[in-house]
Amino acid sequence: MISDLFFHLILAILFGAAVGLERESNKPNDPHVGGIRTFSLIALAGALAGIFFQHNYASLGLVIVIGFFALLIGYYVAESIHTHDYGITSELSAMITFILGIMVMVNIIPLQITVAIFVVVIFVLAMKSRTTKLVAGLSQQEVQSFISYAIIALVALPVLPDYSYRLNDMPVLASLLQGFGIDLSKYDTLDLINPQKIWMIVVLITGIDVFGYILGRLVGKRNGFALTSFMAGFVSSTSATQSLAQRSNHTKFVNHLIGAALLANLASFLQIFLLVGPLNIKWLLSIAPSIFIMVATAGVITYFFFKQKEPKDEEDTEAKKATAIFSLFPALKFAALLIVIKIVTKICLIEFGQSGFMISSVIASFAGLDAIIVTLADMAGTTLTFEFAFVTFLLVNTTNLLSKSVYSYLQGNRSFAWKFLISILIVAAAGASWLIFI
Repeated sequence: MISDLFFHLILAILFGAAVGLERESNKPNDPHVGGIRTFSLIALAGALAGIFFQHNYASLGLVIVIGFFALLIGYYVAESIHTHDYGITSELSAMITFILGIMVMVNIIPLQITVAIFVVVIFVLAMKSRTTKLVAGLSQQEVQSFISYAIIALVALPVLPDYSYRLNDMPVLASLLQGFGIDLSKYDTLDLINPQKIWMIVVLITGIDVFGYILGRLVGKRNGFALTSFMAGFVSSTSATQSLAQRSNHTKFVNHLIGAALLANLASFLQIFLLVGPLNIKWLLSIAPSIFIMVATAGVITYFFFKQKEPKDEEDTEAKKATAIFSLFPALKFAALLIVIKIVTKICLIEFGQSGFMISSVIASFAGLDAIIVTLADMAGTTLTFEFAFVTFLLVNTTNLLSKSVYSYLQGNRSFAWKFLISILIVAAAGASWLIFI
């Protein structure tokens, strides 16, 4: 349709104008850097090439693409010779802007992802001064920490087997249990450990420290851990809380760490909409008020902790310490604890069955909520009434929050653990208050 074509053309031009604005504001006195007009035209050229590709005029599209890249390479060579500046940031920006123009029209990937790529490009370009400062201040130990994390996340994780080992896969353990007269037939389906999934927990916990450190250097310690924790909350709020609890042992910057932990749990509340919505929209609508209340309450308490004063010299003191960015051993201990909890949980599910559904759900909540939430969404309105499913949800959510307090007490600062406990009790009580209206 013409309206869709016009919308996509305008969107491509806006992409180019935004990139051009950033480039022009970054070097306002440099006439050789393209600005709003240049990058708008680059994005428009890409969009026109995309139109030709989409409507079977590939030859015309190729002419535009080849012409653009030839012009870009020629410009780079001439400018490098003239200015002796061999940086390629502006040229890469132009190339990406051109490709974004094509992607907007061709629909190679969903438009939402194209917009996300554009946002990332703008963010990266705008962070030049801060990234320069970050790299300039790196010590040898910090570089070693980054390399160590790369080994943990990019080398160790992919090579571990993504396979759930059962008793039958461990004949020595099976023989030992049989020696105690334990009937193993009903535990044939019991998954003991999946090495890759367990190591993913280790990667998440250490990764929160690493990316929180990077963002802390870029946007400040408070904002860095807040952003990292909020994003990590969509993956594992338990891991995020655990990581922040461990960090509270080495800093007096506790209030802001609690605020970041609450942000991670706030994100996990929002994730419920993504899990339940596609499965059972009616049940989601019935529990949505309670979720919104918890989100609002967590947001208010988070704001309260972020407004608390912290030691002014904390960041400088920590920056001077020659300590590693992350610690692997606490993450390994937490992963081992999760293995034990998950095995106990699954044994309870096998032993109690449907009659002990609520009990087994409470026990399972110590390991995480996602599987329980999905199960409740599948059963609400059929096997379970909406009211019973809602009460079960509130119960397992409270237990899950309390379990994070237990983990925080075991491995974190006592002040962090108690303040976090009080905060999540307030959040859980606020969410349960919706029971009055049912």
